[in-house]
Amino acid sequence: SGNKGEDGPPGPKGPQGPSGSAGSPGNKGDTGARGSQGPPGPKGAPGSFGRNWKQCVFKNLNDPRDYGLIKECIFKKASHTSGLRVFWSGTLRLYNCHACCRRWYFTFNGAECSTPGAIDGVVYMIHGNSRKKDLHRVRHIEGVCEKIHKGTVRVGFWVGNCAGYGFADAFTGWNSVSRIYVEEVPPQQA
Repeated sequence: SGNKGEDGPPGPKGPQGPSGSAGSPGNKGDTGARGSQGPPGPKGAPGSFGRNWKQCVFKNLNDPRDYGLIKECIFKKASHTSGLRVFWSGTLRLYNCHACCRRWYFTFNGAECSTPGAIDGVVYMIHGNSRKKDLHRVRHIEGVCEKIHKGTVRVGFWVGNCAGYGFADAFTGWNSVSRIYVEEVPPQQA
């Protein structure tokens, strides 16, 4: 037999074969290092004040007093800058008098509102003497008082004299449900 000859030049590339089957999943890698903190985001829109409110409800209050504190509602005020919106809803009446008047009003920790002013309502009656009129009507007295310190606030609802008028027979909360509503509200616009 003769000597082995030299290798010839490589042949042309053959056609690609079919794909093989998928291998099994690999093991989970190690946890990477924590990245550095990103820059601060843009300033957000002003937050909402949220709701902080309470209602004190009195069924068949039937209070015949003509002067003094009717009821109190204790409220926790969260901010020095907020105001307190209050309202009374319930029956009020005068009885057996002519050209007479009674005043119902709110106090905050024992003092009437001074900023912006008193929160009150009056009932005036003419020709009610000789027991001609005994009208118990639902009344609504509402307002916002500002510059009340944060913390516990005693919201009182009182009855008393109207300016320039003497005694009259009052009645509060007859045969129905009455309520004192208190809500902390953001400062009013400038």
